[in-house]
Amino acid sequence: MLYGRIYIKYFLSVYIKLLSTLFILLYSCSAPPPPKPVVMPPTKLSNPELDQETLFSLGYISGYEIWEFLRDGPSENEVIETFGLPDSVWLDDSESTKFLYYFISEIQDYNTIEISAKSDSVSGFEWD
Repeated sequence: MLYGRIYIKYFLSVYIKLLSTLFILLYSCSAPPPPKPVVMPPTKLSNPELDQETLFSLGYISGYEIWEFLRDGPSENEVIETFGLPDSVWLDDSESTKFLYYFISEIQDYNTIEISAKSDSVSGFEWD
């Protein structure tokens, strides 16, 4: 009788370990979730009908206010609402960062806003 109890406890512990190992093995071999596609914003040339007047295009925002706004890490939508559509958009090789380029005719140069593809918020910028 004692032998039967020990055998059952041993059998149950081995059976539970085997099932948990099998479950972990099957779960870890499953396919990872599909990657989230990176959606690029339109540009002034690709969709001119979407280009609207903004605080930036009307000249209602100063250089200091631009820096403060971008430093707070706004979302991509907030950036486009404030600055309008970019002149050019690029995606880096690892598809982790979008670069929005805005041409400033007064200084004949581009200013850049970096948007994280994962969080869709500003991750860096270069604004003159």
